[in-house]
Amino acid sequence: MEKIVAVVICGLVALTAAGAPAAATNRDLLRSASQLSGLPVRRVVPEQTLAGAQYDSAVLRATQREYPRSLRRVDAALYARLGLIPRSLQAQLVSASQASRAWYDPAARRLLLRRAPMAQRARVVNELVRALVDQSFNLRRIAGLRVRDRDRALAAKAIVDGTAALASGVTATPVRGAPLDRFLQLESGVGAGKALAKELRYLGGSRALASALRSFPQTTEQLLHIDKLLEREPAVAVALRARIGDWNLSASETFGELDVRSLLRTFGVPNSVAVAEGWGGGRMALYVSPTGETTAVLALRWDTIDDAAEWRDAVPRYVEAAFPGAPRRDCPPLDHCWSSASTVASSGVLGPTSVFASGPGADTVAAALYTEK
Repeated sequence: MEKIVAVVICGLVALTAAGAPAAATNRDLLRSASQLSGLPVRRVVPEQTLAGAQYDSAVLRATQREYPRSLRRVDAALYARLGLIPRSLQAQLVSASQASRAWYDPAARRLLLRRAPMAQRARVVNELVRALVDQSFNLRRIAGLRVRDRDRALAAKAIVDGTAALASGVTATPVRGAPLDRFLQLESGVGAGKALAKELRYLGGSRALASALRSFPQTTEQLLHIDKLLEREPAVAVALRARIGDWNLSASETFGELDVRSLLRTFGVPNSVAVAEGWGGGRMALYVSPTGETTAVLALRWDTIDDAAEWRDAVPRYVEAAFPGAPRRDCPPLDHCWSSASTVASSGVLGPTSVFASGPGADTVAAALYTEK
């Protein structure tokens, strides 16, 4: 269960005395970051250069604090049931930290630099823009948000990272690797955040972008659609039963439009962006049996019945890619079910509501949630 998960690098613990002493940030780069982003320099950004092992260790400690073990375990089970084959947590963390080479720590309000290999100029500027966002809008507001609201945390982080990427010219990491790697790269939302930041600046200049940084998008739907952001359209609430037969609701998280899009794109489902655009609200949940078996659930509310039908039509393509060789069978009242030696999955759509379940109790859990909608 310790394998997996999203790497949300947002807040390191205070650094020890080891490593290079703190020094004033290169003023020319800070000035460039300010000019490129339109954000004022309110104070000097201290920096600290660390050896590779120290840098990775600092990132690891930060990730463990902002993404606690209990949540990692839940996500491990959920991702596995959704067909997202995980890598080890350690490999995921090391890969992310080495790729960054420079990172602004909102907790200590300090720029961290890897001694070797050194960060490129654009990457340092990118992190200095994040520092300038922090100086004006306080990035510490994001700390702990991932535990409370997954979708809201993704949206907030994406607009900050997108603003920095727009100014620095840094591009998103190419989507590749195992299913979980691809899902997390897509879910980071840097491209979406950059697109929204660009559109806001075009329509309303620095004031419009500042408004989105002052009051982060509340959902990834608002991140992906500027009209939803301007209207501040909230997500539709999705309720889940606490108990279904012997199965108990163990954990539940928000599952937004970006999550739906990323899941379908990870497995190459056609028209995944168009399908996800009908999202109105969603939750991902884990049900546990008395013997410890787990079943994952995606409960989604769609804007219209037609949007729900598009999801229904996309699910078989997703299952074929995520669980190769699982034969389909009839399972009224649900629309689709699949069963094999390693897979049990069920899906149903009723009106604007859909339920997808995967795991040993998929039929029971999905049918119970389906029939009460």
